[in-house]
Amino acid sequence: MRTLKKLTLPTFRQRHRAALTLSTTIAASIVLAGCTAPAEPTTGHDHAASISHVHAIVPNPSEDGYLLGAHDGIYTATPDGEVGSRIETTDFDAMGLITVGDALLASGHPGPTTAPELGSPNLGIIRSDDSARSWTPVSFTDEKDFHVLAVGKNDTLYGIASDSAELLRTDDLGETWSAVGEILAFSLVIDSEGQLIAATPDGVQISTDEGTTFTPLNEAPALYLLAVSPDGKRLVGVGRGGQIWASTGSKAEWVPAGVTHGSAQALATTNDGDILVFDDSGLAAIAK
Repeated sequence: MRTLKKLTLPTFRQRHRAALTLSTTIAASIVLAGCTAPAEPTTGHDHAASISHVHAIVPNPSEDGYLLGAHDGIYTATPDGEVGSRIETTDFDAMGLITVGDALLASGHPGPTTAPELGSPNLGIIRSDDSARSWTPVSFTDEKDFHVLAVGKNDTLYGIASDSAELLRTDDLGETWSAVGEILAFSLVIDSEGQLIAATPDGVQISTDEGTTFTPLNEAPALYLLAVSPDGKRLVGVGRGGQIWASTGSKAEWVPAGVTHGSAQALATTNDGDILVFDDSGLAAIAK
């Protein structure tokens, strides 16, 4: 059995609200009972989390460890998942935080001391080249709030803003964007083959044509949260009852990998298959 180490994730507006409601419903579904097999590892026990809400867990581009995009800024975490302090210059709502090479891209909303040039009421796309210590505006300043950002081959980036189901693509780190399709997704990742995989109200969907069309990913469980390893070869997701699922590719079997404590907010996995999840018990890790 895996070992667990506790460490200290109509109008379009109506459709979006319905999607969020469905996401919450899936996350709160009843855990299956009566199984006689050995219990799967869980992520923690009922206690106060150190951060109120986390949107993303991403590799720190300049040093070992992780960065957590949270409602009140960006926090550091050690390689073994111990949560550090908030980066002082970040008090914005860090939606869509993602690592792209040596850079970070993010979106969201400004905080009380956020630099005015980053935008208000929405940040659009902003960029940092020093591990979140400073930020510059890139595109859609004041206009858009991207809840979903995903990076693939050659640093191609896809995004979905909160005001539309339109799937946008950029090949120049967010400077210019073009519409490629439409998908209402809770979460989006890109695997090593360049396939886009989305958790949607209609189940997990896959695109093999760079986001133009999506079709159901057969045999995938219903998921509301997805993550992909840095090399794009491992997929993890969270579904009903907080069940964590793992797969070694879009065509591989999904296998149980653990159970969250309450609702999962953010998820990440390593190339070796270790999983980091932020849920109601805080940040926890499940070793492969």
